[in-house]
Amino acid sequence: MNNLVIDPQQTTLSAAQLAKVLQNYARVMTCPASVHWRADSFRATEGQPMTLRRARALNAVLEHCLLPVIPGELLIGVGNIGRRIQADEIPENVIKADQDYLNKNIGARHFGVHSDHHAPDYAKLIRLGFGGLKEEIRASLPSQDEIGRIFLDSLLVALDGASAHLRRWSSHLESIAPEHPAFSSLLQSQAKSLSRLAELPPAGFAESLQLVLLYHYMMQLDDRYAMAFGRLDQFLYPAYCADRDAGRISDEQVQNLFDHLFAKITVDGDVQNIALGGVKPSDGSDATNPLSFMILEACKRIGRTGGNCTARIHKNTPSAFLQKCAEVIRTGIGYPAVFNDEVEIPALVADGYALVDARNYCFVGCIEVFMQGKQAPWADGCLNPPHCLNLTLFNGVDTLTGEQVGLQTGETFHDFESFYAAFQRQCADDLRKKIEALNAMQQDYASRAGDFTSPLMSALVDDCIARGRDLNDGGAVYPGNNGFGCMGVASITDSLAALKKLVFEEQRFSFDHLKAMLLANFDGFEKERQILQRGAPKYGNDIDEADDLAVRYTRDYAAHFKPWRNPQGGHYWALLGSNIWNIINGALVGATPDGRFAKTPLSDSASPFFGRDIGGPTAMIRSIAKIPYSDFVGGNVINIKLHPSSLQGEQGLKSLAALIRTCFDLGGSELQFNTTDRATLQDAMRNPEPYANLVVRVSGFSANFTLLDSAVQTDILSRTEHDL
Repeated sequence: MNNLVIDPQQTTLSAAQLAKVLQNYARVMTCPASVHWRADSFRATEGQPMTLRRARALNAVLEHCLLPVIPGELLIGVGNIGRRIQADEIPENVIKADQDYLNKNIGARHFGVHSDHHAPDYAKLIRLGFGGLKEEIRASLPSQDEIGRIFLDSLLVALDGASAHLRRWSSHLESIAPEHPAFSSLLQSQAKSLSRLAELPPAGFAESLQLVLLYHYMMQLDDRYAMAFGRLDQFLYPAYCADRDAGRISDEQVQNLFDHLFAKITVDGDVQNIALGGVKPSDGSDATNPLSFMILEACKRIGRTGGNCTARIHKNTPSAFLQKCAEVIRTGIGYPAVFNDEVEIPALVADGYALVDARNYCFVGCIEVFMQGKQAPWADGCLNPPHCLNLTLFNGVDTLTGEQVGLQTGETFHDFESFYAAFQRQCADDLRKKIEALNAMQQDYASRAGDFTSPLMSALVDDCIARGRDLNDGGAVYPGNNGFGCMGVASITDSLAALKKLVFEEQRFSFDHLKAMLLANFDGFEKERQILQRGAPKYGNDIDEADDLAVRYTRDYAAHFKPWRNPQGGHYWALLGSNIWNIINGALVGATPDGRFAKTPLSDSASPFFGRDIGGPTAMIRSIAKIPYSDFVGGNVINIKLHPSSLQGEQGLKSLAALIRTCFDLGGSELQFNTTDRATLQDAMRNPEPYANLVVRVSGFSANFTLLDSAVQTDILSRTEHDL
């Protein structure tokens, strides 16, 4: 597996060397062997309680998964690629039969019903270790009912499996140490450490990070995607201080560990969010510490997709930290995204979260807000408000299919207010239908919660052990929330502005004339389309006439979500984010009054429509900061593309930091950046081979530009390129 030429004096690998070996290894592992191992386990445990069967099925994966070691790596473990083996080792028909058995007889949660996108209580894991967690479970057993006792037994089985997995690693490291003289001492030390960590809490910083990574990898081996590390700089900080103050570790050694962490977790592009900075839960004071800077430096050094980072910014955030964020952003990797504590924390408290927990929020997936170690997993989907706008224009008829799919709200409107009220009714009805369908699906899982447990994950969620219940069955302090990505803020706003000004106020076009243009997809109406595009104000230019409509629409739209709850009791949250769904959903929407052609992309998240924010970055942030983000507490996205020439030198960093600070002082919620110039992106589309490592920000995640679908590449290319 190790194809590198190693200096005989080298006792550890560099992060760059480690990343290269892991990439080569991942390419040849394609067979989903974990399907086979799980199916064999479930067949062998028929008749037992399902929660015990699920714990043992994960243990089977931990017993059989590959244990690839790159001698010289500072951190041991493997996640997603450990579930796979080479394609010819298990026949394809066997894997298919196993998957069919699992689908028919076992089933599983998925993202839409709270399977993953979760941040465990890693501070508790560091404090207690696996042995301490088992002791806590045994102490809780006598107070439980029969269901609780069976569930806690499954947690013990899962934790015993985790311990056995670490011992398996330890034995493997010990056995291969003689084969690698240059790294023998390191391998033997790692073997002893993992043997200890099988039961005992970590002794120091390095072991704390190692244990967290191994648990994280076990979640990936359990088929959990987008699992977050959460506030890594916070829960590792006490161990760092103790080791540093005692002279047991240097900052250079800590930096090397973080570099290796990012080399490992960025192998396959899984979105693994790390929250940095922010405030302390106890008193709200600044929580930025040296680890916050080192993690950012690791992002910069490795410069690859995966390992998604989000920096929490507040009024007392040190300028040095904000400037360090800017330094990493200008490398072009697309993260860290930056988030505003001054908006988010009060909004969470208003939505029912305790202040101490709200101050401790982190992110899962791309930008989804989460209570680390106290909440059931996140779930989300998307909504298409611009489609509702078109349905309102055509009395509930989808112009692309001719089908009656929405409310019949009227054939024509004689003033803007009546149209706007009908549009809101259409939005509310669309949301009702989506939530009722989703609630029915979720209720099916809720009614059989004992069959769809997550034993190992629940062990690190308060209060699953005390309550004797799975995290999705009332065990978590806070239920799981469902978010809906609501794209097209600018598409809606610009369309409403055109309707208000050009149809209802100035009467440049009658309502029927506008509908005729849209039905024709502007064929034969190019002059009129140009008037729609240029004759009305556009969101993103600090023009109140447009921005006031954006504020009104987003506030009214968010209000539709307030009464709804999912079967767990969690919120349905509107998110001003779109991922790449603005492209996918745009293909389902006919022409719109802002001059957009049918089936073309909608505007991205809460960002201005590409090419229409012509007033510069300051005007743009003044516009987007007006949105009532406290109504969108689950997460928001604003994508900004900056020309790299404006970020050069110390002044470039200060300018970017100032832009972020100004936006957040005005009330903005989130910002994320692309800093690769248009010419480079165009060349990469024409000639991808030299740009294999070009990373860009897509929406809430970063990706290799040349691997993206051409429609997504074009969408990124089309974003307005600003100079600071």
